[in-house]
Amino acid sequence: MFILSITYPLYSQDIDKLYLMSEEFPPYNFEKNGRLQGISIDLMALCLDMLGSRQTRQDIRMLPWARSYKLLLEEKNTVLFAITRTEQREGLFKWVGPISSSRNVLLARKDSQISLTSPDDIRKYRTGAIRDDAGEQLLKNQFGLDRDEIELTSSALSSLRQLKTGRIDLFAYDENVSRWILSQEGFNPEEFESIYTLSEGFHYFGFNIETDDELINRFQRALEELKAEGIYDIILKRYR
Repeated sequence: MFILSITYPLYSQDIDKLYLMSEEFPPYNFEKNGRLQGISIDLMALCLDMLGSRQTRQDIRMLPWARSYKLLLEEKNTVLFAITRTEQREGLFKWVGPISSSRNVLLARKDSQISLTSPDDIRKYRTGAIRDDAGEQLLKNQFGLDRDEIELTSSALSSLRQLKTGRIDLFAYDENVSRWILSQEGFNPEEFESIYTLSEGFHYFGFNIETDDELINRFQRALEELKAEGIYDIILKRYR
């Protein structure tokens, strides 16, 4: 059991109004044996407890990414995690973090021997991404691809299966998560390689833009306390 020095004596009902959303994004958030777990799940559960919320990890909803992203954009009191903080998203949400590092890449099968020497080269290949994920947004911004030029799915597993079977040539996604899923699904991660880095940054808790700044600040202070107490590092090691 963790013992924290931080205390928040003033309970705020705003915390209990939050609609907590996540997705299958291991090792940051995922479900195993009927229990929600992962780096961001554990951190959110601890922050909620520290802030006096009646909500727990059991109140976190696991939703498809596109649905939860749309809710985060449009509905008050929504929180989505883990979400990559990018330039394109900066003013769309309020942020608490960082939770962990992020590296979005173009993943290919090694036996395809694909290399990109210019941005136009990508149009020679069938490229996949998850709908409304950072990968799709980066493909549009860096390569000028239209949505109808990208093979979009609702989950990383679907896209990775397409990559494995040759239905797509490239997959734009988080490198660590891709390799975790490949290992968990019985594929050999060594058969795949990252041929291009789309972005490097960090994952955050993303809050709807209308969230009160004081609540954002309280979450940020709670997360910083977890880091200062060494609990953050313990959680990271748990999922290595």
